Amino acid sequence: MTASQASVVLGPGVAEIAGAPPLVYRDVALLDRPDRRFNLVVEAGTVVAAVGDEGSGIGTLGALALGLLAPASGSVEVFGIPIARLPYYDLLVFRRRLGYAPQGDGLLQNLTLKDNVALPVRFATDHRLREVDARVAQLIDEFRLRTIAMLRPAQASEEDRRRAALARAAALNPKLVVLELPFVGLTSRAATDLLENVSRCDDGSRRAVLLTSRDLTPSVRDLVTRAVRVVDGVAVEDTK
Repeated sequence: MTASQASVVLGPGVAEIAGAPPLVYRDVALLDRPDRRFNLVVEAGTVVAAVGDEGSGIGTLGALALGLLAPASGSVEVFGIPIARLPYYDLLVFRRRLGYAPQGDGLLQNLTLKDNVALPVRFATDHRLREVDARVAQLIDEFRLRTIAMLRPAQASEEDRRRAALARAAALNPKLVVLELPFVGLTSRAATDLLENVSRCDDGSRRAVLLTSRDLTPSVRDLVTRAVRVVDGVAVEDTK
């Protein structure tokens, strides 16, 4: 079995709705403003950027997509399923269909970069060591981490920590990844390289990506299918 064929066990539970977009925000109040509703559809294979400042409401988009936060109004649907309504254990299993990189990097400081990348693979596969190791090795190569894989996060550069975080988000080969401010502090070249990597599935097809950002460099903008500016909790214009 090759690295990309490592068995991923999604387990029993809720199935996605065939043909549904990977991610839909429908009349969601991002801020404490019931008169301001956020609507956005992330279609399969597209890269969508939600651009806004600190008070715009983009800071809650990731938590809403993962069901970590229930919308005060409206709904957030992931592959057609209102994710916040799932029972706890169904939610845990269903989240394996998503990749997620929180603001910063979210890496565990007591683990090496390699072990951080390996975490979702170890917990969501059949635990055959050879297959887990093969998948992790593939990710380490794809995200250019081989020479620093055994470093702990505090020993690595900001760019390398971000590479590890995005490799972990892609570990289960999801059809949707959500990235919170993924390129803060990175060069335009590094940001472009990372977005190109994380938006590509193992078979070469494109996965859906939602990323949040304060702004977009021209090189990143070129890889974005759609960019919306978020102001006071509302997507008010297309900035691409």
